[in-house]
Amino acid sequence: EAPLSVRHNRAFERVAPMLWLRAGSRGRVICDLGEDGWDVADSYGVLENLDQSDEFVAAVSAREGVDIAFVVTDDDSAFQMVCRELPSGVVPVRLYESYLQNFEINTGRSL
Repeated sequence: EAPLSVRHNRAFERVAPMLWLRAGSRGRVICDLGEDGWDVADSYGVLENLDQSDEFVAAVSAREGVDIAFVVTDDDSAFQMVCRELPSGVVPVRLYESYLQNFEINTGRSL
């Protein structure tokens, strides 16, 4: 894996419990987005690979109880595109890619 990808994934692992808390602390914690770059748990989903947004939205739509979709992007139009596709009742929350980098810096840990 590319060093930036590894760093980004480690930063996500540190943020993952906070996303779970924000989503209501129900079900499993999404700690890894896998090769597809997205995952859906009991109460929330996380999308990082926007090329997989159709599959992500289909999975969110198919699962009852998903209240929040975290979308990792710095691109306004890409975020809006995903928002339009999400089912009503699912709250989209934008996570800036730079937030994950800032989280890494603010923890004071070297990856």
